[in-house]
Amino acid sequence: MKYEIKKDYDFYKRYRINSDADLENLIESSGKYEEIEDSYTKTLLLGTALDKQKDKAKGSLKKILRTSRNNKSQYNEYIKKVLKDEDISLHIINSPINLNGLPSGSWALEIPITLKTPFFSRDDTPFYVNDNPVRKDKVFKTPITSAMSWKGNLRWVMMKVFLENEKDPDEFAKIRFQHSLLFGTEKGWNEKSSWTKYLDGLCSGAEQVYKELVKDFFKVKKAEDAHFEGMLRFYPTFWDKIDMTVINPHDRKSGAGKIPINFEVVPKGAKGVFRLLYVPIYWLGLEDEEIKKRALKDLSDIVQAVEMMILTYGFSAKKSLGYGIGENIWEKNSSKVEIKGFFNEQKFVSFDELNEIISAWREKI
Repeated sequence: MKYEIKKDYDFYKRYRINSDADLENLIESSGKYEEIEDSYTKTLLLGTALDKQKDKAKGSLKKILRTSRNNKSQYNEYIKKVLKDEDISLHIINSPINLNGLPSGSWALEIPITLKTPFFSRDDTPFYVNDNPVRKDKVFKTPITSAMSWKGNLRWVMMKVFLENEKDPDEFAKIRFQHSLLFGTEKGWNEKSSWTKYLDGLCSGAEQVYKELVKDFFKVKKAEDAHFEGMLRFYPTFWDKIDMTVINPHDRKSGAGKIPINFEVVPKGAKGVFRLLYVPIYWLGLEDEEIKKRALKDLSDIVQAVEMMILTYGFSAKKSLGYGIGENIWEKNSSKVEIKGFFNEQKFVSFDELNEIISAWREKI
């Protein structure tokens, strides 16, 4: 049993769901549940329902996530309250990237996202009434896309966009090395994981060229001895809505649905912000014009991949089924792109406008 469950054992035992009346009282914060107004705690308590109340408890989860008797989603009201709390939102959740104190060539990219299709993810909550909870922040309990999830998705899209169709070994190795400097050491670099092995096999003859680039740049005898951080820094995205959806697998022969599976999701129309910081730690010491050129090149490539990730490939679990896609329009005032020391902050309403800004900057070099 995990520590969190042991710690709260008496609490769960005291408020355990024993009857249909308990379920109603929990939803309405009445009876012995009068002091429990926190929506997340309510969802956890639903997991204490006895076997004969399990199905009804799952129905109660839908009421908490969707609609209660006052015709408002309790959980979404809670999320709205958290995101509007200035002490939390302005300083933690929605704090804009500040480039003060960072070297010239550092850039910030902020892109508001409105979901076009639901976002799926998996939480590691050990005690939950639904088998498929969406991932939530540990502190604020709002739906979240973690920084590591963004990093993994974007690195994969960069590979799809720039590497997968490249056949020239020298160019492939050069691009792969650029991606390594952006994201850091490849996962499983020494262990020959499926990721490293896949890249090694994508372009014949490129593996050794890439290793030579790593050895020369980091001054090591063997490429495998190099372990380094990337120039990109990712931020989590906090979503402003949560909901339930059902996936009903169909039998290929009969075409009939099997057992419907309930999922917590971030629904279509939910909003969040993708934030990315770049610090040119590997270009420090170069001439300003060279730093500007390289930082802008990295920004241009990243924006191309981010556009494909948000609008085409998706960034959600089950993205191959079209989940986790965003709209190509947003509130202009919530966006931002800036390269410190070289190009002032600009705002944009779509990827089209963002690409126009970057093209104009490149023309000035």
